[in-house]
Amino acid sequence: MSRVLFNFVKNKIPKISSTELIALQSGNTSLDRSILKGIIQFPKKETFDNKITDSKLNDLLNKFDGSSVYPNNNSNYWINYLAKNKYFSFLINENYGGIKLKTKELSNVLTKISSVDPALGVIAMVPNSLGPGELLTHYGTKEQKNKYLPSLANGTYIPCFGLTGPNNGSDATGAIDEGTVVKVNGKTMIKVKINKRYITLAPVANLMGIAFNLKDPNNILTSKKSGVTLALLERGHKGLIQETHHNPLNAGFPNGTIKGEFLIDPEQVIGGPEN
Repeated sequence: MSRVLFNFVKNKIPKISSTELIALQSGNTSLDRSILKGIIQFPKKETFDNKITDSKLNDLLNKFDGSSVYPNNNSNYWINYLAKNKYFSFLINENYGGIKLKTKELSNVLTKISSVDPALGVIAMVPNSLGPGELLTHYGTKEQKNKYLPSLANGTYIPCFGLTGPNNGSDATGAIDEGTVVKVNGKTMIKVKINKRYITLAPVANLMGIAFNLKDPNNILTSKKSGVTLALLERGHKGLIQETHHNPLNAGFPNGTIKGEFLIDPEQVIGGPEN
């Protein structure tokens, strides 16, 4: 009966996507392994460098007055406070002006902020997860790192990551927006049409990581590469539309759409034309 039931359920549920499979294979075991073995071996307590002091964090949380973070009538005071006080820099190395935290340190800081106000916690979480800062750190060219990372660290740039669309959720291998390699006045460019939604920080962001599935039907690229590609666009990029916002569950954090049809220079791809 168990085999029959297993096969019945297997045919009903959707197949796992390649993105989900990679995520599952990236995990490891910790306390759960000890529990299943029947021998509890508690992880050793980690020690952290006190790069963001309790007084700095408590200063933020004591000052927070419980007002609506977004939308509001005070020029996004709390968002700018977080940005200018380097709360968006916890994945950026010190040599670029960031406050690089270990994973557990980052978790503790974000948990404490979220316990005071969930919207404030979400705003702090997004720049410190997968997005322009981390992607630039791992894949950016030297010029891109020198240009963007210091300004992300000090709050000049407020980032967002444009992946989610109407049909793909957060699955980059789903039905994602597409871009096509074209020639414009003899120059290689990428023509992109996007419809992103539920992008946290999109209404206030001035630096966007845009994900799209690149196609090269005319074999213009010398690298012969195509597939999921990430580019950096600044607010005001010709054809880029940031005009509407959502309000999920009336939670009060900036969340919105990024739309438009426009051209991207291959130099704007994270990692440059080779990527």
